[in-house]
Parts: sequence; structure tokens; C-alpha cells
Amino acid sequence: ILKKNKKFNFKKIDINNYNSLNKLFKKNKFKYVVHLAALAGVRLSHKIPKNFFESNVIGFYNLLEISKNFKVDHFIYASSSSVYGNSKQFPQSEKINTDHPESFYAATKKTNEVLAQSYSTSFGLRATGLRFFTVYGPFGREDMSLFNFAESIYNKKEIKLFNYGKHYRDFTY
Repeated sequence: ILKKNKKFNFKKIDINNYNSLNKLFKKNKFKYVVHLAALAGVRLSHKIPKNFFESNVIGFYNLLEISKNFKVDHFIYASSSSVYGNSKQFPQSEKINTDHPESFYAATKKTNEVLAQSYSTSFGLRATGLRFFTVYGPFGREDMSLFNFAESIYNKKEIKLFNYGKHYRDFTY
């Protein structure tokens, strides 16, 4: 869809490759960075934590550092509702303490938030983190609840609900 726009240019670059990112920034003089690249998934993060650390922490650091060096006006990035851990406070708010991640994935996203805040305070890099809740849509992950619900309905199977169905969940399209 994006490739139809003449102003869109796609480059496949590993965010762990600092030199490739640096060349890309040098060539393009970006004013804004919208960083949505990361490994996602609470369960998967426990199986391959090294991959999550490299992508979600080292790759994130690379983008922050390069954005600082090239004086990007605003760095916008994807965080996650996972940073809230097992909070019982609803509705959830940015003011809730998120210092107790319950998964390795959540820890990487919390680390991103702390690093971004540090770069904002120390270097003046304007940064905004977006805490997405249960992302779904045409490019969504098949392991997410909405896909599981749809598949169960389609196959006339029982929908698996947790917490006795006594919970609420936000979804992000």
C-alpha cells in the first residue's frame, strides 16, 4: 500500500546495524522518526530473550543515539501495554508505576521508555512513547486474541477466556 506513494522509500535495514542506520540518516536528513520495529510477544520473549534484547534494547539505543546525533525534531516509538504488568488500577494511566515488568518483553519496553526519557532530559531529544494495547488488523500477529477468537468462531469452537471472562481489554487497530 505504501509503495504506491511516490514519496515512500523502503529500505530493509537491521536496526542493530549502527553503521547502516548512520548512512541512512546521513543521506536522508530525517526530521521525525517513527520507530515501530521490534520483536513482540510476551511468551516468545521467554524462549529467545537474547533476540529480544538485541532488537528491542540495542536496536532502540542505536536509533536514539543516531536521532540525537542528527538532531531529529521528534522521536516517536512503540512501547506496550505490557509495561503495566499486573496492575489492578483501571482505567490505566501514564501515571501508574511501571517499575515491575512481569515478562522479559515488558522489561525491554520499559527499558525503551527509560532510555527515551534519559535522551530527552540529557540531550533534548523530544520523544513520545505509545503504549499500544492488543494490536490487531490486516498485518496483525496470528497469536493475538482477536485472531484466536475469530478462528474459534469460524470453526464453531469454544472461545477461551481468562479470568472467568471478568476483564476488559483495549484493542488498537
